[in-house]
Amino acid sequence: MRAISDPNRDLKRRQKKSFRVGILPSLLILFAFENIGCSSAKPPTGILSQAELDVRAASEARADELAPMDLQSAREKLEASKKAMAAKKYDDARRLAETAQVEAELAAAKAEAEITRRAADDLRRRLDPFRSESERATGLPSSPVSTKE
Repeated sequence: MRAISDPNRDLKRRQKKSFRVGILPSLLILFAFENIGCSSAKPPTGILSQAELDVRAASEARADELAPMDLQSAREKLEASKKAMAAKKYDDARRLAETAQVEAELAAAKAEAEITRRAADDLRRRLDPFRSESERATGLPSSPVSTKE
C-alpha cells in the first residue's frame, strides 16, 4: 500500500532545492567579483620604480634648472603615490605613479629641448662673424632664409 505524502514535506523539499539553486549562482558571482577586484588591485611596484627612475633621469637632465615646475610636480606625484601604496590604495598609487612618470618625462624633454636651443643659439652667434664676412666678400647674403624669428 502506498503512503499518502505530506504536502508540507513536499513544499519544504522544493523550497530547499530552490534555495540551493538560487544561492549557488549568487555565491559564484560574488566570488568572481572578489577575484576581479583582487586581481586589479595588485601593488604597482614596477610602475612606481620606473617613475622613480624617470624622476632621477629628469633631474640628471638638468630639469631642476630648465623645467623646475614640471619636475616638482612629478616629485609631488611620486610622493603621493608612495603614500597611497603605504595605505594600500593601489589604484590611486598606480595612477599617481603613471602621472609622475609622464611629468618626469616631460620635464626631461623640456630640459633637453632647452639645452639644444641654447646650443643652436651659441652656434649662430659664433657663425655670425663668418656670415657677415662672407656677405661682404661676395656682396650677396649667405643664406636666403633669415635666422632671426
